[in-house]
Amino acid sequence: MRTDSISRALELRNTLIKTEKKFFMKRKKVLVVDFSDTLQGKDTSTVIDLMPNIKTGEYVFRTKVNVKEIDPIAMKKRREGDKSKDLKDTRLMSDAEIEDFIKRGEFDFPLWYKHTPGFEMRKVLDYNPPFILQVGGCNFHDGTETGGCWYCFVDDKSNDGRIAKGKTWIFAKDIVKSMLAARKKVKKQYAEQGIDLNMKVLRISGGEPTTVLDYVLDVWRYIGRKGLDIVGQLDSNLSTGSLVDRFAYEGIYEPHILEKLAEYPIKVLTAIKGVSDENIQSNVQSTATLEEQIYSLKKFVRAGFDIYPQMYNPQPTSLHHYLALLDSEIENFALKVHIGPLKGFYGPTRQRLSFEAKRQGVEPEAFMKSKQDEWDNNYNDGMAVMDDYLQKHYGVGYKDTVRSDVQLRILKP
Repeated sequence: MRTDSISRALELRNTLIKTEKKFFMKRKKVLVVDFSDTLQGKDTSTVIDLMPNIKTGEYVFRTKVNVKEIDPIAMKKRREGDKSKDLKDTRLMSDAEIEDFIKRGEFDFPLWYKHTPGFEMRKVLDYNPPFILQVGGCNFHDGTETGGCWYCFVDDKSNDGRIAKGKTWIFAKDIVKSMLAARKKVKKQYAEQGIDLNMKVLRISGGEPTTVLDYVLDVWRYIGRKGLDIVGQLDSNLSTGSLVDRFAYEGIYEPHILEKLAEYPIKVLTAIKGVSDENIQSNVQSTATLEEQIYSLKKFVRAGFDIYPQMYNPQPTSLHHYLALLDSEIENFALKVHIGPLKGFYGPTRQRLSFEAKRQGVEPEAFMKSKQDEWDNNYNDGMAVMDDYLQKHYGVGYKDTVRSDVQLRILKP
């Protein structure tokens, strides 16, 4: 069943956010994932432990090491099973060597902040492990055990939007206070490895955070008032641009909410879930469209955000046309696109595919292998298409460019 992404987002708005009155004050709280008893929590706590809300003790935060090859703790754990893997010690590398290595890796996230005041290439590790919380509902997810994106690494119960076990409420200031406490703990862990690391990135993910942008703005206003040395990452599945318009028209969101958020040092991971209507809808099990994706992309750019398009399972035969189309709408767009690898060994992904295999009456391992083969082929073929397109249109290869050096401009309103 394909979920209507806008109707589903409207439903989620009713469950994901609450306003609480205390004396003469109103405070918003949002429903987030408690990772304590999740497959995702087990997957992502292997390098750095899950982190608690310091007010309640609930484990609503996680961290992940984006570029493992430059992280001493991640590489120490990797080498326990493979002694051939060597740490890329940034202390022994020049700025140019660090930049070139990261820009060509699976994930270049730390380089997104290259032009943010205070960034130093020698301190790039500060931007490598983000402090992450996840809004507890996705508008691609229909609430079933096989809902949403097939390859999603988030547990289905974490994305279903229900107020139930495995989720909890949190106020904006408690996010920030918990991050400051976690920063001290992480700093101590890395100091034991001889590394001075100050975790700087607050990532608000999901689920779909654009359904609660008023709350996200509350978080950043609190950070701004405190003058804290924190930068941000906001994730979006690019299906809610028209919803943001509707919420502004209805007074749910204050006017120009994206522009107000763009005043803060926030980078936006814009998840491209496909390159045609068919490709998108097959990947996410939703009625989401390419038209809405492009509208949402342009809305972020027009607001003043520095966006980072991450593409997942693109249809290679449609990719060249897609890149040409987007380049005609947004100047330099193709230079900013990376294709993300998909890994079916994550617990939530395996569980979702296993349930679907049983529903279809096929052998689970064979079904999962067929999906992984599809993802791998589209990933490899997609990178080849990207390289060919960029060589012909820009004279550079795929991942030859540092994405934070690329400026986007809307060409068509």
